[in-house]
Amino acid sequence: MAYCNCGEPSQPDRCCMPAPPPVPCCLQGPAGVTGPVGATGPTGATGPTGATGADGAVGATGPTGATGADGAVGATGPTGATGADGAVGATGPTGATGADGAVGATGPTGATGADGAVGATGPTGATGADGAVGATGPTGATGADGAVGATGPTGATGADGAVGATGPTGATGADGAVGVTGPTGATGPTGATGAAGVVTPAAAVAEASSVDNIVEQFNLLLRNMQEAGLLEP
Repeated sequence: MAYCNCGEPSQPDRCCMPAPPPVPCCLQGPAGVTGPVGATGPTGATGPTGATGADGAVGATGPTGATGADGAVGATGPTGATGADGAVGATGPTGATGADGAVGATGPTGATGADGAVGATGPTGATGADGAVGATGPTGATGADGAVGATGPTGATGADGAVGATGPTGATGADGAVGVTGPTGATGPTGATGAAGVVTPAAAVAEASSVDNIVEQFNLLLRNMQEAGLLEP
């Protein structure tokens, strides 16, 4: 059964449902063989870059894993023996103490007389000379130190207590303000100027006087510059 072509300009290949005569329509035959693919047209201009999408929400931080148990504490090695104290050198003898001088007898106390008038203060007498210091006797000998008692054994180390659970990590504080940019450092001194290079001038060439000798004068100029080392031969 044939189908009618609706004939719409925008959909030329669209087929309508079968329509009985005398409805005018174009009969459409079976689809023909697909033709070869045409050449690819030039690439169109690149369109503007679209706006960057908003960043996705930051996922929640996972819980901190449990802290592993502490390893066993190794046994404490034995304490080394304490070395013997060195012998104390002998103290020199203390010198003999000089004998005290005899104390004179105290006289009887006289009766207290009436207070007389206070006389004028006389001049201060000269300070008498210090008496001689007696010689120091020798110090007696110091007794020897007693023996050091043996060190008792070290007690066993108690087991470590269980490690407490780690609390949740606190929220991260806001970033601090950016500090002021420091001043630019002073510019270092300029290095010394190197010696000027020596350039050997090429021999002069007379100007061309006519069209005929332009090439000749130009070639002569090239040879002079090559001989002066200004051009590679």
